[in-house]
Parts: sequence; C-alpha cells; structure tokens
Amino acid sequence: MSSSAKQDSGRASFVKGTLLLSAGNLISRMLGLLYTFPFQAMVGIAGVTLYQAAYTYYAIMISISTAGIPVAVSKFIAKYNALGEYGTSQRLFRQGMKLMLATGVVAFLLLFFAAPWLSELMVRNSENNQQYIDSLTLVTRSVSFALLLIPAMSMVRGYFQGHQDMAPTAISQVVEQIVRILFLLSGTMLVLFVFADSNFIQPIANALGGTQSVETTELNGLKVIAVTIATFSAFIGAIGSFAVLIMYWKRRKDIHRQTENPAGTPVRSMKSLLLELLSYSIPIVMVGVSTPLYQLIDQLTMVNTLLSTGATVSEATSAYGFLTGNAHKIVLIPVSVAASVSMATIPLVTRSFTTGDMQKVRNQVNHIFQVSFFVTIPAVIGLVALAEPLFGTLFPGDREGWVYLFHYAPSAFFLAYYSVAAAILQGINRQYFTIFATSMGLLTKLALNVPLVYWLGGIGAGYATIAGYIVAIILMVWMIQRTLHFPYKQLLRRTILMFLMGGAMFAAVFLSLLVTMNDEASWGNDIFATIVGVTIGVLVYGYLGWRSHLAGKLLGKRFEYRRKM
Repeated sequence: MSSSAKQDSGRASFVKGTLLLSAGNLISRMLGLLYTFPFQAMVGIAGVTLYQAAYTYYAIMISISTAGIPVAVSKFIAKYNALGEYGTSQRLFRQGMKLMLATGVVAFLLLFFAAPWLSELMVRNSENNQQYIDSLTLVTRSVSFALLLIPAMSMVRGYFQGHQDMAPTAISQVVEQIVRILFLLSGTMLVLFVFADSNFIQPIANALGGTQSVETTELNGLKVIAVTIATFSAFIGAIGSFAVLIMYWKRRKDIHRQTENPAGTPVRSMKSLLLELLSYSIPIVMVGVSTPLYQLIDQLTMVNTLLSTGATVSEATSAYGFLTGNAHKIVLIPVSVAASVSMATIPLVTRSFTTGDMQKVRNQVNHIFQVSFFVTIPAVIGLVALAEPLFGTLFPGDREGWVYLFHYAPSAFFLAYYSVAAAILQGINRQYFTIFATSMGLLTKLALNVPLVYWLGGIGAGYATIAGYIVAIILMVWMIQRTLHFPYKQLLRRTILMFLMGGAMFAAVFLSLLVTMNDEASWGNDIFATIVGVTIGVLVYGYLGWRSHLAGKLLGKRFEYRRKM
C-alpha cells in the first residue's frame, strides 16, 4: 500500500472513530441535558443544585479512581500492538481489571464516609445550614455506589479503544445514559406524586425537613428523597453500560485471539507495565479531574462568597445551580465533540510518534485542531446568540438564569481547546506537562474566583473558569510548539476564517431573534425563536463552510464544494 493510501486509510479510521465517539458523546450529553428540564420542573433549582453538588464530589472520585484508565489503556494497547506485542497488552488488561475493581471499592468507601464533612464545606458561612448539610450527605452517599462499577467499566472501554474499536464505548455511553435517566425520572415521579403519602416515605421525609419547603433552602423532605433516588441512578446506569460491554466482549473474539507475541519479542515484567500505565494515567487524571475541580472551587468559594455578601442559602445555592447545573450542562454539548476527538486522537498520534514519523504527527495535530474548532466555534457563537430563548425553552420555570448561560458560553471553546491540546501532549509523550499546565489554570481560577464573584456576582465564577483555561492552553500550546516545531500559520488562518463565518452566522441569528422574540416572554415563543435561530445558524454556517471548501478539506469528499460545469 502506498504512503498516500496509508495516510488516507489512517485519516478515515480517525474520522470514523471520532464520529462514533462524537455521536455517543453528543447523544449522551443531549440526553443529560434534556432530562434536566423535567427533573428541574419537579424538584426546582434547589433540588438540581443539591444533585449537582453531590455529583461534583462523585466526579472527582471517578476521575481519581479510574486514574485516566480509558485513555491510558488505549494508548498503552496502541503502542504495544504497533510493536507486535499483543500478549503484553492482554496481560496488562487482566491485571488492570483487578486493580480497578479494588480502587472502585476504596473510592466508594472514601466518598461514603467523608460525605458529612464534604457537605459541611459548601455552606459553612451560614448558620441556618444543618438541613442542607444533612440532605447533601444523604444524596452524596447515594451516588457513591456507582464507584463500585465505573472504574472496571472504564478499563474495558479503554481496551476496545486501544484496538481502534470505538463502538463499544459509544454505545455503552448512550445505554448508560438512557437507563440512568429512565430510572431517575421514574423514581422522582414515584416519590413526589405516587408514594408521597405512603407510610414508608412520610417518616423519612419528616426527618429530612417535612413536606413543606424550608424557607432558607427551598427544599423539603420529599424533594431530598427524590434527589437521592436520582443520584442512585448513576449506579443503575453503570449496570446497563456494563451489560453492553459484556455483549461486545463476547462478539469481538478476533481481538482476544491476538494474545501471543512474535518470537524474539521481550517478555516484560508486570511491575514495569503497571508503572508505565500509571505514567500515562496520572497526567490524564489531571485533565479528567480539572472540570470537577473547577466546579469544586465554585462549590466551596462561590456559595460562601455570596453568603458573606448577604445572600441567603437559597439565593447562593441557586446561583451555583444555574451556573454548574444548567449552563455548564448546555456548554458541555459542543465540548463533547472535542472530547471525542481527544479520545480518538491519542492512539493515532501515539502510533505515529512511536514510529518516529514527525511530519505525520504534525499533519495529524493540525487536522485534529481544525476539526475540533470547526464544530466548536459555531456552537459557542450560537449559544451566546440564543442564550435567552434556549434557556427559557429548557427551564421555563427559571428563565432568569439565562444570563449565566450568556456569560459562561464562551468557556465551551476554551474547554474544547484544552481537551484537545491535553490529548495531543499525551500522544507525544509530554503528558506530565499537562499536570503543570492544569495546575496553573486551577490556581488562576482559585485566585480570581472570590474577587470576581464579589465584583460581578455569580457570573464572575464563569469568567474565572475561562481565565483558568486560557492560562492552561497557553502553556500547552507552547509545549506542543516546542516539541513538534508545529506550523501554526494554516491553523491560525483557518481558525480566523471559522470565526468570520461564525460572525456571519451570529448576525443572521440575531436578526431572526428581532423577528421571532416577543416583548412578553413565553415558553412557546422561546421554543419557536430557538428552533428558527438554530435552523438559520446551521444553514448559514454550513453553507459558508461548504462554499469556502473548508468543510470538504476537514470532513472529507462528501462535503466538497464542486462548481457546476
């Protein structure tokens, strides 16, 4: 096979893997956003905030306990398969599964028993906080059970990704989300509307604050029970995901047959293999844990800062809920595409870097950045333009929270850029630099969060997050340039073109809002304005991308613009 044919084949494999992971991630994120609408309608922004606060602690424990396993294992397997050492990959996988089962149990015990102390940290600047502490403790303990399964599940996903088989990860993510949401919504409805007066539910509800809303928190015992059931859905969803992975495991017998090393290849010690895996995974932990750590900083400083300025527990926690429970989930939809690019990137770049083909690595990095930006830039601009009607469509009962989405939406571009840059550093064996870059970003966030919240209110926390990611990105891009001598001219030109196309799209969407938005807001009007705005935005950006030849160059021949003869 010629070198050009191999390059086309590699690019096709990358695009196919990226599309699979993007579809799985995008569907999962969309479902994760859409369930929030009925859930928030049932439990209120106070219930969503309670749910999100528990999930922040859970997300941190997941990132630590899985230790970046899916990406690290995919890189490990890709490397040793490229060297023909299939048996090495298999041995590592078997031992890694044992390790992940053990870390899952440890993570569960830590979160379960530390829940009371963690809950007290969030509202320490308020005297009327005991009900909130008790409620958050119960909800956090409920979500901790998922830690028993998630680490081992991550190991299996990484195994398939290392073999360039992205379907198991994508399908299992979607199934996990569907099962989780069905359990979450049905459980919430049963608690609030079917068994609310039962002899089983009533005593528990009374112990958690009764059935009337407590003024300081806008929570009651029934809502706390409903949120507890909702967080337990993470464990139920993990069971569904594991079932899908087991099904694929039985079907992919061809992968399991690759268990022998060719004659003459070294037999490596398990200790050295595990140490190598940890060397890959520790930097990935920093990337994976960065988002929940940014949210944890908000959880520990934003709420208490607002409380110190005279806000009530209800007002302060609601602001946190609007930012991290609502706006952040919307922002993660375009970011999920970049995350998918990152997951598909590491095995591909690792293989090229391992064989020493630096020109191929530079071409891959250039293409990876451009594909990610091509999707993320219009999504961010669209979120800014449609912040008010979109938020009103999803959360009609809390429409005033749209300002958080408007100010926080630009973070999607920087989070996507950060995710892709971190993945590239992993692929070119500069993974430890991500620890430094991520740490600098987190320190920036920590330094700016309190003063910006004092100055701007809750939206200041969003701007502190953006500043933190910008610092991390600058450092990462510097290291990529230093290592690869990467030519940024083409990337810069095309990125500017994407922003210009996005500007034209913004103008078209803004004009549509002048026509579709009424002076008096209503849910029906928000839905109509959002649908019209999204349609116009997609058509304008899509047409410009097609006509400028950019779509064809980045996404393949199907998207090429051809002049009529």
